[in-house]
Amino acid sequence: MAAPAATLTTPQDFAMGEASSAQVARDGYSVSAPKKPALAASLPTVARTADTFTNNPDSAVQWPFPVGVPISDGFGPRESPGGIGSTNHKGVDFTPGQGSPISAIADGVVRLVQRSDQGGLGVYVVIDHVIDGQPVSSWYGHMLTGSPLVEEGQAVKVGQQIGSVGNTGVSTGAHTHLEVHVNNTPVDPYAFISARN
Repeated sequence: MAAPAATLTTPQDFAMGEASSAQVARDGYSVSAPKKPALAASLPTVARTADTFTNNPDSAVQWPFPVGVPISDGFGPRESPGGIGSTNHKGVDFTPGQGSPISAIADGVVRLVQRSDQGGLGVYVVIDHVIDGQPVSSWYGHMLTGSPLVEEGQAVKVGQQIGSVGNTGVSTGAHTHLEVHVNNTPVDPYAFISARN
């Protein structure tokens, strides 16, 4: 049985009807609204750019996006994302947001347009190029269903939109998986484009 309110000795034990805010002892904690970090407060809220690359629009080889966008995964060995992806990542994953336009990295001819999602790269496009005198192909995976704007055998120009960012195939979120193959061997797309842009 509880002791009567008049005999309580600890400051936080009291009967509700008998106490006022002046009678309640506090333990020193307070609550306030969190402050935004200075850097976050100064960033624009609309633009989704990142310092991942700077595109030279006059170059014969360009990035698949005209401005720097977030890169979520690089080329080479990795942990399988969510246990569903490859542990040998043959490309670079760009995450500018679903529906963002994807551009050809160089002049070339479209070899393949996979318009239906059959797993793997999902909806994707492959373009063949000749860069520095070598056969090069660029692969653009996980496109938005219905977004490819090119046909097999079509000539494309550097910077031309070929489709839009999607989340098809084996994917954990909307992104463009870009592969670059030189003489049919996958190479690091980030290093390849950086050296030529």
